[in-house]
Parts: sequence; structure tokens; C-alpha cells
Amino acid sequence: MTVLNKEMKENNRVELTIRVEKPEWQKALDDAYQANRDLYPVDGCAPGKATRQALEQAYAPDVFYQEAVNATFPRALVEAFGREEILVAGAPELRIVDIGPEGFTFAALAELYPEVKLGKYKGLAAPMPQAELSNDDVDKAMEEWLQAHLVEQERDRAAMGDEVTLDFDGSVDGVPFEGGKAENYPLLLGSGMFIDGFEEQVAGIRPEEEREIHVTFPQQYTPELAGKAAVFRVKAHRIVRRSAPEINDAFARTQGFADAASLRQAIMAAALQRKEAQARDAFADALVRQVLDGMEVRVPDSMVESQLTGLLQELENRLMGQGASLSDYLQMAGMTEEDLRAHARENALESARYELAMTEIARLEHICVTDEDVERRYQEMSRQFGVPVEHIRQQLPPMQLSHDLKLAYARAVVVDSGVRL
Repeated sequence: MTVLNKEMKENNRVELTIRVEKPEWQKALDDAYQANRDLYPVDGCAPGKATRQALEQAYAPDVFYQEAVNATFPRALVEAFGREEILVAGAPELRIVDIGPEGFTFAALAELYPEVKLGKYKGLAAPMPQAELSNDDVDKAMEEWLQAHLVEQERDRAAMGDEVTLDFDGSVDGVPFEGGKAENYPLLLGSGMFIDGFEEQVAGIRPEEEREIHVTFPQQYTPELAGKAAVFRVKAHRIVRRSAPEINDAFARTQGFADAASLRQAIMAAALQRKEAQARDAFADALVRQVLDGMEVRVPDSMVESQLTGLLQELENRLMGQGASLSDYLQMAGMTEEDLRAHARENALESARYELAMTEIARLEHICVTDEDVERRYQEMSRQFGVPVEHIRQQLPPMQLSHDLKLAYARAVVVDSGVRL
């Protein structure tokens, strides 16, 4: 990797022109070939047996360029900015300048990291809330435990309060619309999650029964669907009613406890631990708030956008885990993506301010995250979530985890030195 040029731009930005040389580039092309050769059949060759040269002749000389670029530019980018001792805010804008068999050149335009002026960040004082269980806390803990241990009963006919796993396919004037189709969707009848009238018309359905649901979208909805009549074809699968168990000695023994009193005692102990953790979090948040309030900085727009993108990606991942999509969520909420971004921007700005403060503390305290720290955290997460380390590594790359740990270590400097009032 070679930095060919460095040029300051307006609005506190800098552009580096970076060259990835032939040895690294050819290795990346070879790696791309090895990973993808099965996808490119060539007449007269068994699948995956054609040479790279044969594939490039059969398809195009640049057939593997895109993947090779994706594999090489991140490290080149980090090395280039590190060599020039440039700290950037947010992800740089990239463009290819030149590319060919001898290597490729790209330009990276980035906003410079802002100057951060911190006030006091060690020895701050804040109240430590009392970790005591009120009667309401006890009732809530019991209710939460019962809700987490509901007993399922299969039903042969759906009623309000039942959960129906169903497929649905919606259309307006016979035309399907985005977000109107799903399979094996768990719908709690009476939850109000769907359009008015939908859940009421599902009530009474039997397993594997199909029916049509007729509804009208409200006026306060996405413009394409607002006020329009829609038809949903639905098919029910599993229907269950979940109810809270009765806590008695017999049930307690099924949960591994000697009797009901022991089970209740364990629930209360766990509730007190959560209360203590909430008190510690409130104390820490109050200290960090003082750090942020005492900080002077101009937060770069690119950093806010980067944080905003991350927040929306987290939301989309959570929705996917629930079997929904972002478009489903927006339609249910009657929002556009622009509305959602505007709503989340304040949180993104606060996240950016937090990152700037903790990064500056890490610099002042000479905090360094080692490879051993990163590996140790991977092992901890693997045990905590019960998934292989490699799976976590794919979802959370080492560079990102190292950054997260640095912020956590900086936060610990603030909290560990805090004074409890």
C-alpha cells in the first residue's frame, strides 16, 4: 500500500489517494478466484476446475475485481490513515481512480476527527439509588416470571387471546403490496398489532383453515395504502392459548426447587439482583451525563449519519429476529423511512457525543486494547450466548470489538473513580 497524495478539502475534510500494489492485488484476485470458481462454468472443464486465466478469458478480465477490491481496501484504508496519523469521523467516501492487473488506486475522502475539550471526568459525584424491593417490585417480579413460564395449550379454534401462527398474503385491487405477505407469522389476537378488524376476523379460524380478511387501511398510513380497501388471504397453522401456571409445591419441583417457598425466594433474589444492577447503571449514567454536559465539541455530520445507520441496522436485525422486516414495521407504525430517521437522529447525535467523549478519555488515559483482550471477550460472549466464537467474529469483526472495548474501558475510568452520594 502506498499513499500517493494527501489533499486538504473544505469543511474540515481530507482526501488520500491510495495505491494497492501488484503483489497484494494479485493475491486478492487469487483468493477471489478460489472462493468463487465453482460459480463460473466453462465449457470443457469440470465445475470448479477451470484456471483463473480461463475464467477471465471466458467471462471478463475484471470478473474478480469487485470481490478483490472489497477484500483489500479496508486494510489499505486503515494503514493509510494510520501512516499519515489522521483520525477520521465516520466512514470515508470512496471512489476508484484506476484499476488493472498491476493494482488499483482509490481516493478516500473523510471528515477529520474534531477537537474534543473535556471537563472533569474523574472523581465526579452522583447519587446511588437504593436497591430495595417494594411491594410493586415483588408483584412485578412474580408476574414477569410467570409470563416467562407460560403453559401452552393447543386449541382447535382461535379466540381472542390466542396466538395464531398463520400465513397471509394481502392485495389492494388485486395487486400485492410491499410488506403484505408473510409465512408462519405469530399473531396474538387482541394485541392490536394489525389493522382494525383484521384480528377480529381471524378469530374463529381452525388449524389449516383458509379464509379471506377484508379491511380498510386507516387514513393516517403510508400514502400508497392510506384509506384503501385490502383483501388478505390467510391460512392458520398452529393455535395456542398461553396461561400462567399456579405456583405450588408440585410445579416448583418441575422447575428444580424443593417447594413453592424456595421458588418464590429465588424469584425475589433474582429481582433484587436486577434492582442492584439498575442502581449501578443509574449511577454510571449520571456520571457519564456530567462528562457529556461538560464537553465542548462540534459533532461531525458524517459521524451522526454513521451512528444513525448503525441504530437503524440494529432495529432491522431485531425485526428480522422476530420474523418481520423494516417495511413491515414502517407500515404498522404508519411511518416512512425518512420519518424514522428523523425520529432516531437525536439518539444518533447522543451516541456520537458519547463516542467522542470516551475516545478522548481513552487517548488521555493511554488505554490500549490488546489482541488478548479481544480474544478473551470473544470467549466470554461465546459462553454467554452459547454460540461458536467464529459465528460471533463474523457478526462482530475484531476491529469493531476492539473499538467497543476501548469505549468500555474509558467508561470504567469515569465510573470506577466516581463518588457515591
